[in-house]
Amino acid sequence: MTVTYKIVEPVKDPNPTWISGRDLVPLIEKLTTKEPVGIEIGVDEAPTSWYLLKSIPGLRLYGVDPYMGYQDWYPEGWISQDANNQKYEIMRERLAPYADRWKHYRLTSDDALPLFQDDSFDFIFIDGLHEYDQLKKDCANYYFKIRKGGVFSGHDYTTIPGVKKAVDEFAQSKNVKPIHLPEKDVWYWIKD
Repeated sequence: MTVTYKIVEPVKDPNPTWISGRDLVPLIEKLTTKEPVGIEIGVDEAPTSWYLLKSIPGLRLYGVDPYMGYQDWYPEGWISQDANNQKYEIMRERLAPYADRWKHYRLTSDDALPLFQDDSFDFIFIDGLHEYDQLKKDCANYYFKIRKGGVFSGHDYTTIPGVKKAVDEFAQSKNVKPIHLPEKDVWYWIKD
């Protein structure tokens, strides 16, 4: 089944109840950094990016999403190139008011990795390609981008078995246990 989208005027203010990364706000606000800097891997129509930028006035945020056709985690979930082009335009319009604090890279997370310095980000939220191998790779690649005391996090912890497996294995390699926020199925821990 091909998933297609009808281009419609994007909702400027998405409903916060379905924003996957909304539980990050209190975690980010507890950081000692007055102007936190973060990365979101997997931007889609940007409801999480929008919510974070709206909720945390000093935040600078970088988004990584290639907006290319792909097979999502569920069997009928082929997301076409046309659908992704539409999502990209919705993202651009939704985040235009935050252009001074937002930068998007239309790249895969693998290709974007060299653009970010190690130990320089306050948080990372991973909600990109939900495949076990890619998520394990994203964890290994982007963990070093977070400074000590930063929030390492992501989405779909219990919804998608490969996500939980990849996160748990990576956490075990770092001798930590992920904290699960069940309302939005977010996982996180604070980097030592």
